Amino acid sequence: MIARLWRDFIWPQKHTLLAAAFFMILLALATAAYGFLVKFIIDSAVALQAEADAASNAKRYALLIAPALIVVTMVSGGAMFAQRVLTNKLALNVIAALQKQMFARAHAADYASFAREPVGNLVSKFTNDVSVLSNALIRAVSNLVRDSLTVLFIIISMLVINWQLTVLIVLIYPLAMWPIVTITKRLRGNATDVQSHIGVITSNLQESFGGARMVKTYGLEAAEQKRLGKAFDKRINYYLKLITEQARVDPILEVFGGLAIAGVFIFGVYQYSAGQATPGDIGGVLTLLLTAAPRIRALGTLNNVVQEGLSALARIFTVIDERPLIVDKADAQTLSNPRGAISFEDVSFAYTDGTMAIQEVSFSVKPGQTIALVGASGGGKTTVMNLIPRLYDVSAGKVKIDGIDVRDTTTDSLRGAMALVSQGVTLFNDTVAANIGFGDQNASQDDIITAAKAADAHDFIVSLPDGYNTIIGEDGGSLSGGQRQRIAIARAFLRDAPILLLDEATSALDTQSESKVQAALDRLAKGPTTIVIAHRLSTIKNADCIYVMDGGKIIESGTHAQLSKKRGGAYAKLLKAQALG
Repeated sequence: MIARLWRDFIWPQKHTLLAAAFFMILLALATAAYGFLVKFIIDSAVALQAEADAASNAKRYALLIAPALIVVTMVSGGAMFAQRVLTNKLALNVIAALQKQMFARAHAADYASFAREPVGNLVSKFTNDVSVLSNALIRAVSNLVRDSLTVLFIIISMLVINWQLTVLIVLIYPLAMWPIVTITKRLRGNATDVQSHIGVITSNLQESFGGARMVKTYGLEAAEQKRLGKAFDKRINYYLKLITEQARVDPILEVFGGLAIAGVFIFGVYQYSAGQATPGDIGGVLTLLLTAAPRIRALGTLNNVVQEGLSALARIFTVIDERPLIVDKADAQTLSNPRGAISFEDVSFAYTDGTMAIQEVSFSVKPGQTIALVGASGGGKTTVMNLIPRLYDVSAGKVKIDGIDVRDTTTDSLRGAMALVSQGVTLFNDTVAANIGFGDQNASQDDIITAAKAADAHDFIVSLPDGYNTIIGEDGGSLSGGQRQRIAIARAFLRDAPILLLDEATSALDTQSESKVQAALDRLAKGPTTIVIAHRLSTIKNADCIYVMDGGKIIESGTHAQLSKKRGGAYAKLLKAQALG
């Protein structure tokens, strides 16, 4: 994963990376220089005590040391600022590239994948996992490289000052690696549990807030608090396990750091007494060791962040790596000037778990005709409609548009020939004009207004606070059901597609709203080939043909007049149930 992240996302930012690396090296060199300055100051002070003209020599030393300290601190401060800005820029650009690729892959995924994975879990990958990875990446690029370089140059400086003391330190610190590696193995699993459970919580929150009306009406607040409370408590347990493992690293490094300092002091005193080291050597090495210690601890705790980041990266790559099964063939043809003829030839469809949704369904629709699909829930009506824009591929048989198998066409041209109006209207937290304009991205304002008028939506739109520029809120929350539906119809008018799919577009409306929406739908259905899934049979009396579905099969077909005369027939029973027979 690290190699892939480097190759595909970090290295393309090589100019920023190399500039950051330059300033990191500069910062590491400046930090390592402090050891030589301390050695020089201590040895100079010792030498001055033995000189007769100490006062004048002290001034000479001060004139040398003061400018050197100022230069080193200025270089260190400037390099620190530059590398921090550059490394954050690099990390943020990498995160943006990952998110864009995730979003593109998520939208390219099969429709079935959205039904398979809770939306909250997917959203969690875009928010929480990306946030965890962003933190890990910034820390890794900045701290890992910078602190590693700093420790490296410090060791080199210590070797130059006194190699015997340096060897002692280098022998002590690696002993800390064995327990840290053991902790690392557990950290990755704990981090994965935490991030996966955040996806569960996100899904639960969406369900609870999305069903606020039902929750309040049924008085389920306490039950929901209990249900979500358990999820929150479980999250705390996962976090405590993660934090407990993370907390083990600092004490281990602290203890070994103390051992290294004690070793340097004891061995340094021995060397000094034997005339093998100067006080400046001991002071310089101790200064560099104390400078390196927090950076070594930071590298140790950075491992915690890296493990969390790798766990998040694995989940992110699952989104990027998902490949859709519904793809265009190499020789797929474009539907040019589609007329809207639709035919199903012995079509069967089964879900991945083997459940049969429809079996051997056959019918044909001529351009401009309207057919209706009716029947009890679970009869296969929605599956039939979903196969037309190829949201799923048939298990057997063929679905054809203008005589061409939909699997032989490009999905863009196939779906570009269709407009959809469903019971569950999808609106975005944008202006009214933008929501209608999604039907045709190139439409002008006049085109949008014309479509709104055709959908009987213009009058209520202009009465809104900002007219067509009114922000309608999340999922059109500021509008009534009938208004939301008419905006969706206006969107379909604007698309002006030869095939119109109506999925129970009026079933959730009151009588007054239904009459306005139905009138708009009748106008919309004049011209294109129209497939209607209807719950209220009064809305499909004028359909050219009605197909009654049950158990995934067509059990009756005919016009309203023909089917209503069949005593004991399935359609006649539906009419009677709705008091229309």
